[in-house]
Amino acid sequence: MTTALAPFTAPGRNRPAPSPAALAMLATCRKAKQVADTARAQSDGMPGKPDVSAAGGEVSIVVHPKSLADWKQWMHALGIGDARGDSTGVSMIVRCTYGGVRARLVGVGVPALYGEMHDRTDRRTAVRP
Repeated sequence: MTTALAPFTAPGRNRPAPSPAALAMLATCRKAKQVADTARAQSDGMPGKPDVSAAGGEVSIVVHPKSLADWKQWMHALGIGDARGDSTGVSMIVRCTYGGVRARLVGVGVPALYGEMHDRTDRRTAVRP
C-alpha cells in the first residue's frame, strides 16, 4: 500500500516562505475583492449598470452615464467630489480611495458629454453682429 505525499513534503521540494511584501499584496487584493463585491451590491438605484472588478489591489468601476448629472451622481456616491479626471478621449478616469482601497471610476463617453456642454455654452455666449 502506498501513501500519497503532499507535493512539497518530498525531500528537496521545500516551498519558500512568502515574503512580507507578497503577504501584504495578497491582503490588499482580498480587501479589494471584498470592496468590489460590496460596490456591486450598493450600486442598485444608481444610473446604469456598472461593471465592477478588482485586480492588483485596485477596484475598477466602469459606468456609462447618459448625462453629466449621472456622472456627478457616481462621483458623489464614491465621495470623489470635484476631483479632476484624466481623459483618454473616449473615457474619463478618476482615481480615488473607496472602502480603504485604491479605486478608479471610469466614465465611458464622459469627455463627449463635457464637449456637448461646452458647445451649448459657446453657442449661448457667442457674440452676434
